[in-house]
Parts: sequence; structure tokens; C-alpha cells
Amino acid sequence: MPRKPFIGGNWKSNGTVESTKTLCAALSSGAAAYGNKVEVVVTPILPQLNLTQKLLRKTAIKVGAQNVSASKEGAFTGEVSAGQLKDARVSWTLIGHSERRTKYGETDAITAEKVEMCQATGISVIFCIGESLEEREAGKTDEVNKRQLTAVFDKIKDWKKIVIAYEPVWAIGTGKVATPDMAQESHAAIRKIVSEAAGEEVANGVRILYGGSVTPDNCKELIAKADIDGFLVGGASLKPTFNDIIVAAVPPPVLKKPKFQKVDGLKPEARGVNTFLKVLKEPSKVEASEELREVLAGDDSGCVILTVRADKADICKVGTTLRVQNAHVAMIKGYMRLTVDKWAVIKAADAEGEVKTVKEDKNISSVQYTLE
Repeated sequence: MPRKPFIGGNWKSNGTVESTKTLCAALSSGAAAYGNKVEVVVTPILPQLNLTQKLLRKTAIKVGAQNVSASKEGAFTGEVSAGQLKDARVSWTLIGHSERRTKYGETDAITAEKVEMCQATGISVIFCIGESLEEREAGKTDEVNKRQLTAVFDKIKDWKKIVIAYEPVWAIGTGKVATPDMAQESHAAIRKIVSEAAGEEVANGVRILYGGSVTPDNCKELIAKADIDGFLVGGASLKPTFNDIIVAAVPPPVLKKPKFQKVDGLKPEARGVNTFLKVLKEPSKVEASEELREVLAGDDSGCVILTVRADKADICKVGTTLRVQNAHVAMIKGYMRLTVDKWAVIKAADAEGEVKTVKEDKNISSVQYTLE
């Protein structure tokens, strides 16, 4: 099953009440462009969690915290527990961001305790990993990512509440960005690490985000990579163009091969009919209409009268197999006509759809129905 794209907006220690109102208004107005096709979580500063929830309440955007305590409630001045986040209806939090690791001494052991707390209370986690420039130049990228992940593997009981964010530290806020191929290589290695520790099914399902100077200009090329499932965006998430990054993650529509049916399967008033038909007689004018033509055509199960627009009659030559899509059955005085109107498509079929023989003695358009 395809992994649903995920976009996180880490607002860090930025924003006033007024700027948050302005940004949320822009995000709300742009939310219709992606709807529920992309999962979006933004993490404002702690005092504005409730305000941001209210401002975004009419969208599908979720609001998360930037940090969570490794402890439960109690005498821990300045800390906010996972249980307190849940009580405030905050369903997501970041854990292990490089700024927490490098500036505030957050160790692998501490991130593990935080993940354990969140798993116990049902808080979903964006778990951040990534190497420094020195570690990358020393060829230790995979080693660092594996170490940081291994610290939390045995704490994770519910992988559906875990998203991994790979943020090469040297690319955060520097304007430098890993090339799409570099990012894909690291993401594929991370998925392999997860597979070895938690199994292939978990690895195939977990979403891995890229973070590190993501912008509207580079996001499309990055999201196209197989193992990049979205982004954790910093500075660019504070601008209205954050909407452009989210929209870029919308998956392309899944094209379904149409199902084609035989003539003898047509029912009165059926809609969305797809079929291959071989033309038996030249088009003729429809009584009292200059715009329509009737064509007798069929397949090896029977034949039917097609009603087509005059401008489509030229392709209805005797012996030609027609590919008809999204037609509907109209009842004319109780008799069925397969109608190809402006919403339907009719064209000459390729060799794969060619009708070899037609059962001419079974004309379903000659049978009169009584409709209740």
C-alpha cells in the first residue's frame, strides 16, 4: 500500500500572535489544494499551541509540539509531559531534533525515554536523526543514523505512530541541501536499517522525511525519489509558500485500466459503459435531429444501436472496431440505445481491442422493455 505523503512544519522559536494568525490564514486558504491527500503537522511555540489549533480547526492540518519531557508529571520545572500534551489534545511531537541534541545535550538515551513516554500515552512522534558535516565527510552517515535509531527501536511498540525525519545537520538552515540522489541514498539506507531491526513490513510502511533547507524550488525533485515520503521544513514553513511545498507532495492520480463489457451485458439505463464494438452498417440520420447519427455495431455476444454526434460519425466506418468509454444506455420508447454524448469517448480501437466476429442475430436494440 502506498505511503501517504507527510509534511511537517517546524516553526522553531519563531512567531508572535499576529504573525501566527497571518500564517494560519494563508495555510487555511491553501488547504483545499491538497485536502486529505497529504498529512500535514505544524509545530508552533508552546504558548501558541492552542491558538494554532483554533486557527487551523477548519483544515486537516494537525498541530504538534516541538519537544516533550522524558519524565511524567511532577516536580520538573519547565517540562511538559506526553500525558499533558495528550490532555491538551496535541497528538504529535518532535523528538531528537539536532538543535535539541547539539544545543541542549539531548542524548540517544534521552530520546529513547521520550519515545517510550509517547508510545505509552499514544502521542505520535516525528523522530529526527542525521549526521554532522564532520561525520558525513568521515563517511559515517549510515553509522550515525543507525546509532540514533537503534537507541529507540526497543521502545517502539506501535510503528504507526512513528515518522522518521532524516535531517543532515550540515544542511539545516545553511542553504546547503543534499542532492536528490544523496538524499535518496540515505533514505534507502535508513529503510534498510529499519527492516533489519523491525522487519520488512514495518520498513515498507514507515514514512521517512527529508529535512534540510527544503524550499518550493527543490521540493519537487526531492519528493520524486522512491524513499522520500515528505519533508520536515524549517524556515520555509513560516511563509505562505509553505503551501507550495505541501502541494508538491500530492501523489499523482492513480490511473485505473477501464473494464470493458460485452453487448449482452448492457442493461437499461446503465451508465459509465466501456465496450469494444465492430461497425456493421454506415451511420444514418436520427429522425428529427440533425446533430445525431445511429450506428449498428456489436461484438461476439450481440449487437446494439449506437447514438453518436454527427461530428463523430466519420470514424464509424463499416468493419472498424470502436473503443467506446463512459457511454450510457438511453431508452427510446422502451428500446435501448448506447449513447455516446459529449462526456463519452469514441475512437478507433487498437489491435488489442479488435472485434473479430459479431453475433448479428442478437440485436439487443430490437427488444422492447417496459420500465416501471
